[in-house]
Amino acid sequence: MKLTLNGELREVAPIATVSDLLGSLRLTEKLVLVERNGNAVPRADFAFTKLVEGDAIEIVRLSAGG
Repeated sequence: MKLTLNGELREVAPIATVSDLLGSLRLTEKLVLVERNGNAVPRADFAFTKLVEGDAIEIVRLSAGG
């Protein structure tokens, strides 16, 4: 499946949801913000938000600092 991930075209294994994508990237759901095609995806919807060929996904990792 081809997705645009953080501005780069990427070929990823066929996946069904945002949760699946985060798992394949080894990212913890609680520590990221996700946007799909310009719309924020609520964390509670990660497991239910289906991905399709050509989606544009932006993932931002949260970090603590001071």
